Amino acid sequence: MSDASTTPPETDTEAATPQADAASIEDGVSEADAEASIAKLVEAERAAEAEEAAVADAEEAEEREEPEDEAGKSADDEPGAAEEPGAVEDPIPAPPATAPAKPAPAKVAAVKRPPVEPTPGRLSLAVLGSPIAHSQSPALQKAAYGVLGLDWSYEPVEVTEESLAGFIDGLGSEWRGLSLTMPLKKAVLPLLTEVDRVAEQTGAANTVLFDGEAVRGFNTDVAGIVRALAGAGVTEARYVHILGGGATAASALVAAAELGAERADVHVRDLTRSVWLEPLAHDLGLMVRLRSLPQADRSLDVPEVVISTLPGGARVDAIYTDSTRRRAVLLDVAYEPWPSDLARSWAKVGGTVVSGLSMLAHQALLQVRIFVSGDPLEPLADEEAVLAAMLDAVGIDAAGVPFDA
Repeated sequence: MSDASTTPPETDTEAATPQADAASIEDGVSEADAEASIAKLVEAERAAEAEEAAVADAEEAEEREEPEDEAGKSADDEPGAAEEPGAVEDPIPAPPATAPAKPAPAKVAAVKRPPVEPTPGRLSLAVLGSPIAHSQSPALQKAAYGVLGLDWSYEPVEVTEESLAGFIDGLGSEWRGLSLTMPLKKAVLPLLTEVDRVAEQTGAANTVLFDGEAVRGFNTDVAGIVRALAGAGVTEARYVHILGGGATAASALVAAAELGAERADVHVRDLTRSVWLEPLAHDLGLMVRLRSLPQADRSLDVPEVVISTLPGGARVDAIYTDSTRRRAVLLDVAYEPWPSDLARSWAKVGGTVVSGLSMLAHQALLQVRIFVSGDPLEPLADEEAVLAAMLDAVGIDAAGVPFDA
């Protein structure tokens, strides 16, 4: 509101006449008094508006400074929030205060994350194990990165179970991931912040991805076995033999289930140390028998597949008949020295043998997927060429047969 329309013309007050004073009175109120009242009203109105604006600014500033939870509510809006720091609000509206509090859901280790974009530049990776000098993983991984045009380093490092935690703790931000072989696949689990479904299922992780603050574990051995057998023409099996009772044997059991197996015989040297495999087999819906190695071929029912997870160079007590060796496909996970005694016995009768290098190459392909995108299910660019380069790097064809066989 403006008071300009009520302001009288400038006059010489000393020269004012009584008639002028009389003329300035209207309805008993002088013009001067009316103008003074209006001025007070205008001033009061402006003060009120200024006060309202100040209050609004203060409230807005307070809202900006007040931390909010994931649901967009202030931490002070929920009773008891201050007493429980770190609690995460459920994005679903909270129940009435009189209702009992809903317990927080259990933490799920295998969290599905969006693909991770690796940091540009030279990243470091390694394969860990003991012994590790014989590993063909560096040849496979370097062949893949060559096709993909990635200037990444990948080297073998001798690491024992006892030194694994210290090694991982000492890695810098340039490290992207690790491949793990014996005896680290189980030992790494307590060091991981999350694991994928297969690693949780088998109790073994052969791949580690450093994803910000997260240390994520994966098992690519299962897919490696399934893909290696598929390369040899085996896409299903009803009955499977597994030799050995370690971490890779667990992956072989899961692979057997993925091939549609109904039962599996697991042949081991020490039955008492391998009973942990029985609950896994039952969870997979497999009928399982734990038997000693010399009993491996005491059944008239011939398996479609025999998967040996025994260490390279180990003495194999299992003796299979010529008929079984001709009919069953052998996947010998060990590839050094090659051919193994078991592979040699299969070859003598014209049986089908899949080198462990085939499993190694296929599981390594999924590791490269993980290191590149963070997702083992995300195919690589020109993946066919990548796999061909990896197989060539270790001297085997698509069926898992060495070139010099």
